[in-house]
Amino acid sequence: MTDSTPGFFGAHFLVTGASGFIGSAFVREVIARGARVTAVLRPTSNLWRLAPVEGRFTTWKGSLADLGNRPESPAATTVVHFAASGVNQRFDDVDAMVEANIRGTLHALEHAVRVGANRFVHVGTSGEYGAGVDLDEAAPLRPTSEYGATRAAATLLARAFGLRRGLDVTVVRPFAVYGPYEAQYRFIPHCILKSLNDLPVDISSGRQTRDYVHVDDVAAGIALACVVPGARGAVVNLCTGIETTVLDAAHRIAMLAGNQAGVVAGARPDIPGEMWRTSGSPQLAGEVLGWRARHDVDAGLAATVDWFRRVGIHLPEYRGRA
Repeated sequence: MTDSTPGFFGAHFLVTGASGFIGSAFVREVIARGARVTAVLRPTSNLWRLAPVEGRFTTWKGSLADLGNRPESPAATTVVHFAASGVNQRFDDVDAMVEANIRGTLHALEHAVRVGANRFVHVGTSGEYGAGVDLDEAAPLRPTSEYGATRAAATLLARAFGLRRGLDVTVVRPFAVYGPYEAQYRFIPHCILKSLNDLPVDISSGRQTRDYVHVDDVAAGIALACVVPGARGAVVNLCTGIETTVLDAAHRIAMLAGNQAGVVAGARPDIPGEMWRTSGSPQLAGEVLGWRARHDVDAGLAATVDWFRRVGIHLPEYRGRA
């Protein structure tokens, strides 16, 4: 990627949730394209995922509620909203999810109007749909968890708010995102760290299917959603359209890492309310954004295992986690 990509040079992105897994990948992506970034961060945020672009972005520390209460609140041409609570499927503080995912989204929307932003890009989740195969953007929202429900509510709120206030609200829905810098408790890092230490990979039944999409591809898709004129007001899936079972993904990782201990299916319980079959249609993303995933699951997992072997296992956030 070269600096100053047309459409990004001179653009200024205000990014909530910028220190998170997908948010930080987006920040790295658009900085490489020549954009300016102001990262909205909690005072306690760990910026380890942003180390590769340290010194190349501006930080604004405070809560989303603080955006409207402080005179130095930052302006931007585009607000990109990643901040959310409940990504960890075992997290069950529903009050926290409602506060962050719904009210936090409202604070971000109000700030976008206040500073005259040209576009508000709302980063949702495939969990808004619930289970389903080849889900397109017209699929009904039938979430199976409080997390998915609050994220669906946030999307509905954002789109209604945009219509009433004349704000361009564009929504992207990533599916099962994985790649470098993912939290260690998540499925793919769990399998990789176990495998690199030649330990048995303990998983649930593994019968679930997911539409795995590499984080770098997702970051590129969100970046396009920020600048492509035809994306105005759209809802767009970011996915591959391919179903892969959790068990198959675990076996592929063990093989890539040379793990002789293998995979132990059923060693962990299935999560109540989790989706069993999920895949999306990437057709609209191709038509509206000119986007498609560059990594299939084999190439993406190979690149991710390689990153963990070269970089990840040496970071404090992954040490002693196998």
